[in-house]
Amino acid sequence: MNQIWLQVFAVMIGGSLLKYVFANPLVWVIIDFAVLISAYLLLKRHPYIDLKKSMSYLGVLTAISVLVDLGVVGGEVGNIAVLGLLAWMIFGGGFGGGRRPRRR
Repeated sequence: MNQIWLQVFAVMIGGSLLKYVFANPLVWVIIDFAVLISAYLLLKRHPYIDLKKSMSYLGVLTAISVLVDLGVVGGEVGNIAVLGLLAWMIFGGGFGGGRRPRRR
């Protein structure tokens, strides 16, 4: 399972490096969506990965990246949003993770 996530991170890093080649923010947005589609195609091949959770996380990450690329949100605010997203995912918020209440 770690191998697939290494591939997804490699695609994300490759997309980030590719952004340095172009100066147009609209091209950056296209690269962000291409990375999201590539990650979806990589994750879809493995049935043991929860595709809904993974794509929700990657979709929000892409949305934050697009907002920063277009200049709607500053870089510092984007970094804080990504850290908040990571904390939300780690502590199980919103996706049914974490501790579940006991049935009575």
